[in-house]
Amino acid sequence: MSDELKPWSVTASRITYEDRWIRLRSDDCLTAAGTVVAPFHVLDYPDWINVIPLLPDGRVLLTREYRHGRGEIVLGLVAGGVEPSDMRAEDAAMAAARRELREETGYEASTLIKLLTSYPNAANHSNMVTSWLALGLNRAGEPSFDPGEKVDILFADLGAILAELQSGAVIMQSMHVAALYSAEGWLRTQASKGLK
Repeated sequence: MSDELKPWSVTASRITYEDRWIRLRSDDCLTAAGTVVAPFHVLDYPDWINVIPLLPDGRVLLTREYRHGRGEIVLGLVAGGVEPSDMRAEDAAMAAARRELREETGYEASTLIKLLTSYPNAANHSNMVTSWLALGLNRAGEPSFDPGEKVDILFADLGAILAELQSGAVIMQSMHVAALYSAEGWLRTQASKGLK
């Protein structure tokens, strides 16, 4: 039988790198068993959101964007960071979802449904990601990209995308995959209730 799990103690902490995108925190830690883990690096990102815009015919709006970490053009969801504010965390996340949907696609949604909140990587990231289903879409104008950003949008059948993910024909960020499966589960639940 193992000892009771306990959080590590932080004996020292310092910011070793920071810019507008990322903050690297380096902690000196002591485990409950007395093992020193130093330094342990934590990426202090702001919270993130992603959005699954759903059309009445069951198609979802997806994005294609160059992702420098992989050096590839990657299929994904509308996504972005939650800006610091004095709002409740969920309200700030919803505001970010509305902003990113409008900026990246030119679309707005009459309804946002919170699907799930998860940890991108609890091992060394401090943030959380909230996934939203966007309903009642209407085209409000042209996208307004950040400098260096270029996003293509396309519409795809949700079931077909999930099948392509399962077969390996399409690879996406794991948080986007979780959000798509959550959307599919929500839709299945609504259908079983006789709602659409």
